[in-house]
Amino acid sequence: MIHYLAFASSLLCILAAGLLAASPAQASDPDWEALDRLIDSHQQRSEPGISVAVSVGGQLVYERWAGQADLERGVPIGADTRFHIGSISKQFTAFAIMLLAQEGKLSLDQDVRDFIPELEKRSAPVTIRHLLNHTSGLREENGLLLLIGQTEATPTTADQALDLFVRQRGGNFNAGERQEYSNTGYQLLAEVTARVSGQPFDEFMQSRVFGPLGMTHSFVRSDPRQIIDNVAVSYDPAGAGFANAPLLSATYGSTGIVSHPRDLLRWAHALNSGEIGGSDVSGAVAAMASRSTLPGGRRLIATNGQEYRNFRGLDTWSHGGSTGGFRSFLLRVTDEQPDKQVAIAVIGNRSDFLKAAFAFDVAEIVLADRLEAEEIAEFVPETGKQLDRYVGDYRLFAGVVFSLRRDGDALTFATFGEEGTPLPQIGKGVFMLNPSRDLRLEFHDFSKWPSGAERATEMRWQVSEDGYIPAPRLAMQPVPHESLNTDELVGTYYSDTLQQTLTLYAQDGKLWLRTGDAKHIPFTRYQRDTFRPDAETGFQRLRFMRDGSEAVEGLLVSAPLANDIEYRRIGGNSVTRP
Repeated sequence: MIHYLAFASSLLCILAAGLLAASPAQASDPDWEALDRLIDSHQQRSEPGISVAVSVGGQLVYERWAGQADLERGVPIGADTRFHIGSISKQFTAFAIMLLAQEGKLSLDQDVRDFIPELEKRSAPVTIRHLLNHTSGLREENGLLLLIGQTEATPTTADQALDLFVRQRGGNFNAGERQEYSNTGYQLLAEVTARVSGQPFDEFMQSRVFGPLGMTHSFVRSDPRQIIDNVAVSYDPAGAGFANAPLLSATYGSTGIVSHPRDLLRWAHALNSGEIGGSDVSGAVAAMASRSTLPGGRRLIATNGQEYRNFRGLDTWSHGGSTGGFRSFLLRVTDEQPDKQVAIAVIGNRSDFLKAAFAFDVAEIVLADRLEAEEIAEFVPETGKQLDRYVGDYRLFAGVVFSLRRDGDALTFATFGEEGTPLPQIGKGVFMLNPSRDLRLEFHDFSKWPSGAERATEMRWQVSEDGYIPAPRLAMQPVPHESLNTDELVGTYYSDTLQQTLTLYAQDGKLWLRTGDAKHIPFTRYQRDTFRPDAETGFQRLRFMRDGSEAVEGLLVSAPLANDIEYRRIGGNSVTRP
């Protein structure tokens, strides 16, 4: 493990490479020893680790790494170890689009079909801006791939993903109705960049961003077979140790960039300064900071591959990445005074690394003399009927329902109304779900019911400092009590959208699904004609379709953020395990 400050001799080569020569802010020096202790508290030499870098005014002021890049070969993380940065890639893709818009080659309000006409024509056109803002309503790529048996450990190319998108009919919602995180949108933006610029996306990024900025450790990975030198291996916790978390997918736009913390600081400074390689890109940078609103007036936090937060009185832009076992986070603090602009880049190769919380912990130390006092709102835990405004069922994803019930003076948490566990309240409208992962349930939106009682309309599943996933209140119907008639449900179903056949069969009175990759998954009914899996799988919900005579004619299948894909019944009833 090594770290050094801006004045160390090794910084000279970085300044020469163009990280910028601005002087750091003339304020009290941060407590670097406290930052060392923070890193030490998170990592062990014998485990996968992290790499951290901090810049002030465009000048590197801190860098340190810890842990192992490769456990099997005993290779430690070093000064030049590279990592996959996951969804931090999205802001690079957004910037490519903004450059093309600045040059007059496209408009953000153009229909994406102007550039990719193979996509389905939809009643509410999907624009470039919808893709940038996660408001397209298109089905999520990762959910679609799960349904056909592919994961990040499966060699997948951008062309294969595009073919999957082109075959889609329908979506999760009409464009512009709401915000829903979408990797699909950013992969389509990479394709738009390539078609408009006339360059493959990886070449465009190299010639327009990586090269001019001196990001020598960065590139877009477009070939799953590519050998990458000096890149960390990604890991998942497994028992008392770790297991490999293979990453063979080579899709890009939403992810796909391999980089290094120092390179990310160069990029962050370019966004703060509005200049890349001597070229004025201030118009594209200004567009990156634009934020849109939903029809109801809610202002979007996540847009253009970044999220805006006011952090203790400071304006910040940030985004995290998760791919394989890699976890990354880039945090920028903007300021009208260039020497007060701060960037923090953290990357790790273990999936249990809470990268966003860690990055903001680093910010607490680096920005200690600039932060407003943290307001700790006093609250009295709610009891009895006060808690009833939270009680109810909330749909996180299709087939994933969180149920909150009141047990005397406390709330309980469960899925699908089953027996719950206590849910401690830690703030006004805030409940702790999982302290080890900093998972919280928060309530901010309420309405009056006809009875006059106030009830939450939405629950937010807050994931550390990474952001939240909205879960609207759901009116659940009573679970049917009659015995399940499996004879009318079993059979073979085919989806033209996914070019996939599924077989449903019965065993011991229960409905089972067999997929094309030989997986067998049991399902339980939780609404009429609606089923959820009893095992971990990408198939999150099955809903049967009936004709006018109530005969089953098809099936709607949902995966995470990929809802209601139609499968038509093609016969071949089977009532035993195939």
